Amino acid sequence: MRMLIWTPLNAAELQKAMHSGNVGPAALVPLQSGTVLLPPPATKLNEAAYMTNRVRKIGSGAALAVWDDDAALLYLFTTTLGRASTWGSREAVLRLSEEAKQSGPVGRSFDRVTAGVVDLREKEKWQLDAIDKLTALHPAASRKGPLERLRDFENGRAAIPGFFRAAGLHEVARVAELAEQGRADFVLRTLEPPRAQVWPLLVIFPLIVLVALLSVLLHIPAVVYYLVCGLLLVTMTTLLVVLRRRLVSRKPINTVLPVIPVTQGAVLTD
Repeated sequence: MRMLIWTPLNAAELQKAMHSGNVGPAALVPLQSGTVLLPPPATKLNEAAYMTNRVRKIGSGAALAVWDDDAALLYLFTTTLGRASTWGSREAVLRLSEEAKQSGPVGRSFDRVTAGVVDLREKEKWQLDAIDKLTALHPAASRKGPLERLRDFENGRAAIPGFFRAAGLHEVARVAELAEQGRADFVLRTLEPPRAQVWPLLVIFPLIVLVALLSVLLHIPAVVYYLVCGLLLVTMTTLLVVLRRRLVSRKPINTVLPVIPVTQGAVLTD
């Protein structure tokens, strides 16, 4: 399974804004049409979508692509909610979604129950809305070629490179193909997934229960109990923010947001 994010913003400006805004980690591939971001291999779909939405705010739009050999998902973010397009058989799309989400048994069952959204790709309005979002992201994009690729939704083979190429984003398509070949894996393996530590959440609630128990046993006034609980919650929130910032903004910019140069031949370098 592979993931990439494309935005029309140039790499230098994007890298600086992502670092100061604590967005990432990811590898950046500068292109004439903007920048491709390659998230770390262990990134979950919700984490990639969150990163894409943050990039959308920085770069006035972004697209998230997830694919394997048999299926593909494409989310076009021009607003907070990304519109999803899918390719591949119904079963292949569900398998890819489960792998990308790293779903457990409950998550997989929920996906199966709500799988009717896959059928929306057959509707012309859904397809035309996706094209409208594409042209909002990339005004020079052709409408005919991408629309034909959206209508060929049962064909998941090479759907992501094919869609970007049909949209006139040939560099993005080429980066997708090279990433699929593993050309950037050496760099991506050095990056942590965009996942902050959550141990404060695991500690805070037992502490609140302990404080409640002590309050009862020692007859501590309720106002003192609520004050201590408030302090514990503030401490937890502060710790979560500090741990989140350590992901990107507290580390060297080229370590957490490395730039992978692309030559005229669009070759990713290791």
